[in-house]
Order: sequence, then structure tokens, then C-alpha cells
Amino acid sequence: MGLLDKLKDTVGRITGEMPAVKPPPDVELGDSDTDDEPHPDEPRFDLAGFDPDDENAFFHAVLHMDSDGPGGGSDESRAGIMQRYGIRDRDHWLMVKESVYAALVQKHGSMNEVGQRELNWRSERSPTKQARATTVPPTTANVDPVEGIDLERWAALNAAIVGGSTAEDVIRGAGLDPARWERVNAEWNARMARDTTMAISAAYGNAFQAASQGKYADHVHDVIEARAENRDPSKSPPLSYDEFFEILYAQGFAAAAGQDPAAALQDKGLTIVDWTDLGTVMGYHLNRNGVRDRARIVESQQRAREKLQAQYPSVAAADLDLQL
Repeated sequence: MGLLDKLKDTVGRITGEMPAVKPPPDVELGDSDTDDEPHPDEPRFDLAGFDPDDENAFFHAVLHMDSDGPGGGSDESRAGIMQRYGIRDRDHWLMVKESVYAALVQKHGSMNEVGQRELNWRSERSPTKQARATTVPPTTANVDPVEGIDLERWAALNAAIVGGSTAEDVIRGAGLDPARWERVNAEWNARMARDTTMAISAAYGNAFQAASQGKYADHVHDVIEARAENRDPSKSPPLSYDEFFEILYAQGFAAAAGQDPAAALQDKGLTIVDWTDLGTVMGYHLNRNGVRDRARIVESQQRAREKLQAQYPSVAAADLDLQL
């Protein structure tokens, strides 16, 4: 069950519209006073010490109370949360959680909006967040310049080559001779292969996109800044959901029909760099709005499938992996 489904189930216990939530089997919050149903006079709405105007504190509590492992909680953190907010036991936590979610739904207007706000909050605290940073700490990976070429510069040079410039022109313009470029390229690739944290790969990807001069370069730079600050992009999406999914799925249909998937991009006037940039931009917009816009996204996916099915009648959409 995904986070949105869990949130809907939780609110359902207040609204009566959805099934009751089941406590996670791996969370120990102490014994309840009784296994019987609550007394009829016991209140079923209790915010405990939580303030709906401080939703981030509540999201932090949910993360720690309901999950373990990297980025999640521990016995110590759960005990601290219970003491701070006056949580008596597991049953009390479930009731408080339902109550706070219900208050947030009343405040924000819908469960989708609350779920989106929680997902966006969690993205800032993801265990992979640091790996997405453009600067990699020297303690996690060797990012010292190679013969004077640092990671960002190396990525920029590769971006220029992939973007259509000849390798010879790029190397000469950077003041490098072919032999030196080969050594630099080989060393950075070797470091990337050895880096089990994937930090260099992530930093390379960000630097590569930041150096992009493709059709969506301005949107990429906007998204990189927004992602670093965990906020919505300043620019609107460059394509509608329908347009994006049509381009995305067209490549799968073309490949299944024995055609070159790159031709599907060319038909839309896109290069590989454009598509890479577009994937970064639209991917971030989908992450930031995937819960609140879920119905629109599902409808757009379905329309794209149906349109491409008509163009490729010999290809069965059910046989393709068309999920984003």
C-alpha cells in the first residue's frame, strides 16, 4: 500500500468513507490499556500536542512512528515523540494520527492536497537527497580535479558533445589535447564506477543537465534550483501531461513495432538532450504534483495509450511497460 492509500485509509476512520487503517506490524509503540473497543464516552478526535498549523512536525512524527530504517524512526525517536506530544500507546497514536489528518484535510480542502504536501516534505529528507546534490563531499567520493578538470567541467564538456558539438571542437575549445582528454575522461568514468554511493553519478547528472543548451535548458536550470530548495518550480511545465505521455509512450510503441525509438523523438522535433532535459523537468513536476493531480495524470496516460494504440494497431499496449 502506497503512502496516499495509507493516508486515505487514515482519514477514512474519521469520515467513514474508507476502510479502517491497520497498524504496521513492525511498529512497537507500547501496550494498550485494553484490547477492547474504546468506551463510548472516550473522545474519538484528539490532536494531542500537535498543531495543524505546524504540519511539518506532524509529518516528522508520522515518518518516525510508522517506519524504520534509513530516514525512518527508531525506538529512541519514537519514545521521544510519544513523550513530547503526549502519546500514550499505539491505539492512542492511531486515533491522534487520524485526527490530525482530518484537521489537515479541513484546512487544505482535500486528502490529495495533504498527501502531496507530505510527500513533498519527505522528499527533502529522503536518504538519497544528499546524493542529488551537485557538490559531493570529499569524504564520500574522490572529486578532486583530474588534470585540472573538475566534475562540473567534465560534465559540461560531455554535455556539449552529446548536444551536437564535435568532440574535436569541444576538446580544442577547452584547451585540451586528445590524449589529455582521454585520460581525464577515463579517470572520471573509473571514479564513477567505483563510487558505490552513486554520489558522483548524481552530481554528474545534475552538472550535465545544468550545462545543457537544449530546448528546455531554462526549465532544467529552474528545476535544479527548485529541487535544491525543495519547492515548486518557478516556470510552468513546458508540456501538458497529454503531450508528455504521448512522447514517452511513443518510443515504447515504436520499439515494439520494430522501429527506431529515436525516430519518435525526431518526429516531435526533439534531440536526445532535449528528451533527457524534458524527462528531468516533467519528472520533477510529476513528483511535486503527482498526488494532487493523480486523476488528471491517469486520464492523460490512458488517452496517450489509446492514441498510440490506434497508430500502432499491431502492438498490444498491455504487453508494454507504459508506467511512468
